Amino acid sequence: MSPVDLKKRPVSKSRKKFLTAAVLLLVIICGAVGFSVYLRWKGNHEIEKKRRIAQIRVQVLNGTKEAGLAQKMADELRRWGFDVVDIANAENDSFPETVVVDRADNSTGNAAYVAEALKCKNIIPQLESRSYLEVTVIIGKDYIRPQKKGFLGRF
Repeated sequence: MSPVDLKKRPVSKSRKKFLTAAVLLLVIICGAVGFSVYLRWKGNHEIEKKRRIAQIRVQVLNGTKEAGLAQKMADELRRWGFDVVDIANAENDSFPETVVVDRADNSTGNAAYVAEALKCKNIIPQLESRSYLEVTVIIGKDYIRPQKKGFLGRF
């Protein structure tokens, strides 16, 4: 048989079914491998993010007249895994908005993690080479949220 004869030969139904099954099996295997690689990458990414967050030293300053806000925010940041090392009042108690100040990183990577956790859009770079802090958070009036009362006026 010459190569020309093979091309003209009709493909049998069983051969078509076999090829279809083989292609389908190959697609399923490639999908499973791809999904496994994605899950491994995502898990490693989350572990790396948690490790990096644990290394960020944060100072929380209350820039409002309402007492206890710095402690509340510090507790939240600690629950998210940040290392809160200082809680105090800011020099000014009339900050209109919450501000995340980047103290140690030019690319604002550390401050971006804190701002993401607080849902804050205000990141200001203010580098201090001798500071032991990576990030300072100054709480503004936008952080004060009205308390919602529940059933029968209870929280």
